[in-house]
Amino acid sequence: MRIKDVMTKNPITVNPDTLVLKAQKLMKDKGIQRLPVVDKDRLVGIVTKYDLLEAVPIKGTSANLYDLNIVLSQMKVKDLMKKNPITVTPYTPVEDALRIGQEEKIGSFPVVEDGKLVGIATESDIVRFLIRTLGIGEEGSRITLTGLGEKFGELERIISLISQHKVTILSMILLPKRKSGEWMIALRLDTKNPKTVIQQLKKEGFDVSWAVASVKAEW
Repeated sequence: MRIKDVMTKNPITVNPDTLVLKAQKLMKDKGIQRLPVVDKDRLVGIVTKYDLLEAVPIKGTSANLYDLNIVLSQMKVKDLMKKNPITVTPYTPVEDALRIGQEEKIGSFPVVEDGKLVGIATESDIVRFLIRTLGIGEEGSRITLTGLGEKFGELERIISLISQHKVTILSMILLPKRKSGEWMIALRLDTKNPKTVIQQLKKEGFDVSWAVASVKAEW
């Protein structure tokens, strides 16, 4: 899964000389939290709602607020923006973007291809996409198989056994246990009652647990 699958294409942008008040109004009108800053088709920075809020005087004397508001009315995005932000490409794996976000403590990723801004993605975009991809919130059940050895051979057996019950696998996650060398598989199935599937898997020697069936959610 790549960033191009989750990014917002052709995002709204501002230039370095855009007034801060105009940028604030743009964010409010469009319901967005951040604006890439572009100069002659080249990404030069990014400004967030938080950056702009910090520039707004919250309290003080009337005289001070008047002077501050005069300054604010003349302030430009280039005075507040984060210059040369970290970027990703449309083909960056989403897990790499999440890792970069954690390491660099950033929550958004301007997407650049051939030197041109083509999109923007946020950690929230990625998480929402992962939730949908993994089938979380869909009606069904989750079962977990533990103590697996050779994962690929056993995985084929597991899929074959489940398909015999005409049950569809909505998602599958394989997790290694580093100390033991064993594997655990978490499966989401499109059935509210996987008891017959579990019985079959246990009969074949698999260690299976069953989580409570989930209710469909709208995303």
